[in-house]
Amino acid sequence: MADAKTIPTSALNFTDEAFDIKRSDTYHLSILTDGKNHAFSILDTISNKYLVLRSCSELPDGHFKSVSCAIAHNKFTLVPAALFDEENKKSFLGFNHEIKDEEEIFVNTLHTIDAKNIFTVPKSLTADIRKRFPNAHFIHSSTAFLDGLLAQHKNNTGKRVFANFTSSIHPAGEKTESYFEIALLEGKELLFSNVFKYKTPEEIAYYVLFVYEQLDLNPDSVELILSGEIEKTAKEHTLLYTYIRNIRFAVRPEGFSYSYKFEEIPNHNFFSLFTQYLVTN
Repeated sequence: MADAKTIPTSALNFTDEAFDIKRSDTYHLSILTDGKNHAFSILDTISNKYLVLRSCSELPDGHFKSVSCAIAHNKFTLVPAALFDEENKKSFLGFNHEIKDEEEIFVNTLHTIDAKNIFTVPKSLTADIRKRFPNAHFIHSSTAFLDGLLAQHKNNTGKRVFANFTSSIHPAGEKTESYFEIALLEGKELLFSNVFKYKTPEEIAYYVLFVYEQLDLNPDSVELILSGEIEKTAKEHTLLYTYIRNIRFAVRPEGFSYSYKFEEIPNHNFFSLFTQYLVTN
């Protein structure tokens, strides 16, 4: 099986035989980036099938029907829509994060929970993306994660905890920063959302248990669902089994079909890539 635990360290390059660049005006391009390295997928919006999945340092060329670009970092803030004021977006974000001059502030609307997600993207990245794809729509990876979850689980009942793992990667290949987003859903309601940096598996277990304790969740009955850059055999995952009884890995978003070539990578990888079309169209 291909190693898909990080975006760039594996040279993922899966292209279905049905892909035809001449039909790019019917395709949606989804990009997931940490600012230096990228993963992207291409969806045929006619057949609703994902045809391409790649990780690379360079983005594809072409004119696409629509383009979404999700930035993956932990510099974001969720604000209830009723409290949000466009003129004060910098103040909202600056309360928790340092905003640099070379960063541009964006705001996403999370339609399913009536909230705003405020975040930054390096101006150099937005300039590059806009030059290649003038119709690009910028979102945060947490927007794709949360809105994607709510769209996929809107008919479910009961409480579930979801954790989505992301790593920023140095060009040489080593991880420079790792974090995970964690969310508690009860049916179609988002009850809790936060993000935690970590360096060790023990820190992951500590933060997950902290969330369960603070929210008065029973680790013997409330399910934990994992997605993103975490391996099924990794210590990060196996240590959680010591404390949480019901753990499983996420599956790819429903409503799409996927090239048979994607079978080489685990279903729970790239959740915030495959959900982008759901939240931007």
